[in-house]
Amino acid sequence: MQLHSVIEKANRPQRALACFALGALGSLGMAPYNAWPVLILCLSAFYLLIDRTGSPRGAFVYGWLFAFGYFFTGLFWVKNALLVDGNPFSWIWPLAVAGLPSLLAFFIAGGAWAAKRFADLKTGAGFLSFTAFIAFVEWGRGFVFTGYPWNLFGYTWAGTPPMVQTVAIGNIYFLTWLTIFWFALPGFLLLKAPLKKEKILLCKFAVISIAACVIFGVTRIHTAVIATVPDIDIHIVQPDIAQSEKWDRSKTGQHFLKSIALSQPKEDSVNKTIIVWPETAMGFWLAEDPQAIQYITDTLQSYPGGAVLLTGMLRHEAETKSYFNSLVMFDAEGKISNVYDKYHLVPFGEYIPFQKWIPLKPVVEFTGFILGSGVKTFEAFGLKYSPVICYEIIFSGKVAGPDTPDFIVNITNDAWYGISAGPHQHFTQAVFRAVEEGIPVIRAANTGLSGLIDPLGRVHGLSPLFEQYEKTLALPDKNMIFRNNHLIKNVIFTGMVLLFTAFGYLTRRKNSAPE
Repeated sequence: MQLHSVIEKANRPQRALACFALGALGSLGMAPYNAWPVLILCLSAFYLLIDRTGSPRGAFVYGWLFAFGYFFTGLFWVKNALLVDGNPFSWIWPLAVAGLPSLLAFFIAGGAWAAKRFADLKTGAGFLSFTAFIAFVEWGRGFVFTGYPWNLFGYTWAGTPPMVQTVAIGNIYFLTWLTIFWFALPGFLLLKAPLKKEKILLCKFAVISIAACVIFGVTRIHTAVIATVPDIDIHIVQPDIAQSEKWDRSKTGQHFLKSIALSQPKEDSVNKTIIVWPETAMGFWLAEDPQAIQYITDTLQSYPGGAVLLTGMLRHEAETKSYFNSLVMFDAEGKISNVYDKYHLVPFGEYIPFQKWIPLKPVVEFTGFILGSGVKTFEAFGLKYSPVICYEIIFSGKVAGPDTPDFIVNITNDAWYGISAGPHQHFTQAVFRAVEEGIPVIRAANTGLSGLIDPLGRVHGLSPLFEQYEKTLALPDKNMIFRNNHLIKNVIFTGMVLLFTAFGYLTRRKNSAPE
C-alpha cells in the first residue's frame, strides 16, 4: 500500500517526473542487465499513475514520459554511431538520441490514452484492457513506418532460458503481453477498489501462467534433443575492424587479408565447411580483383572436405548506378551465387524516406541502398539457409524464407554501437528468433557478438566484444516441433487483444450506465 500512498500524495509535476524516472529505470530490464524485477516496480507504478490521472489526455502525457525515459536510456548507445571518428554529421547526435525515443514514445502514449479512454482501470476488465492496449502498440511498433520493435518488454527474459522457450509456441509479442500482465498486476492489486474476487481470479491466472511457462521451458530444455548436422562445420569470422577505418580504401587490402587469415582450416578439418564473414566484409571492387578472388579460392580449396564462403558485400550495379547491402556466396572456383540484397533498410542510415522532398544538401547528395525483394532461401552443400542482414533479425516472423531453411545466417556490423548495451540488445533478439523459428542462427559481426545459437536459444562459441575472433562449430539441427504459421500466431494475438479491449469497454459502459 505504501507505493499507492506515495502516488496519491504526489502532485502533478511530481507524477510526471516519476513517469520519466520509472521508464528510465525500466530500461535496466533489457540486455545486458536483464533485471526483470525492476520492471515489476516500474510497470506497476506506471499503472497506478495512469489510473490516478484524471483524463485520457493526462494518460497520454504520462505514457509518453514513461516511454521516453525507457527509450532514452535504453537506446542512448545510438549516439555512438554518430560519434565515429571522421563523421561530418557528428554534431547531430543529441537530436538522434532524443528524436528516436520521442517518436517511439508515442506508441505507448497511445496505448495509455486508449486504456484510459475506453476502460475503467479500477476493474479487472479494465486492467486486462490496459495490458491489451500496451501489448497492441508494442506489436504495432514492429510494423508502423517500417517498424522498430527494439527492446520489447518480453526481451527482459533473455537471461532466463526457460521463459525464453515461451516464444516457441507463441511469439515475442505474446510473451510481451504476458510480461505486461504479470508485471503491472501488483499495481492493480494495490488499488483501493473493493474487487476481491476479480483480484483473486487475476492472481490465479498469473500464478498458473507463470508456472506453465516455467514448466514448459524447463521441460523443453532438458528433454529436447538437438542433434548436429553430420559432416558440416560452420566457421565464423569476426575481423574486428574499427568503424573509423572500415571504409579507408588505403586499408582495404589489409582488412581483406585479415579475414582471409582468420578463415584458414584447422589441422583436423575434414567436414564440409561454411565460412561466414560479417556485413560488408567486402567491397564490390574486391569482387572484381583477380588477386582477391585467388586468395578466396585458395582458402576454400585448402579445406579437405570442401568449403564455401558466405560474406557480406557492398554490391554495385554499374548499369543502374545502384548500390546494395548484400550477402553472397563464393564457391571453391571463386564464382558468386546466392545473391541476397537487404530488403529492410535502416531509415536515415541506409536510405532517406521522402528524400526528393527534403531540399537539404546532405540529404540530396546522400546515396542510399536499393531495396531487396524480400527474405529468401538458398542452398549450400544440400542445406537450405536464409540470410538476414544486421537489424533485419529484430523482426519476428520475417527471418526465414518461404522454403523452410535449415539455418539462418545473420551478418552484421555492430562496430557502430561501440562498447555499450547496443550489441547485447541486438544479439538478444537473434536468440529469440532462433527459438521462435526452431532454426539455428549463425551470427557473424564485424565486431560485436558473434556465435551460433541453437533452436533452444543456447549460445555456442560466443565471441568477446571488440576482439578479433574465429571459431569452427558443428551445426545444430533444427527443431520444428512447436513451429507454426506466424500469421496464425499474429491472428491469435490480435484476437486476444480485441477480446480484452471489448471486455473492458463493455464493462465500463455497464458500470457507468444509469440505473
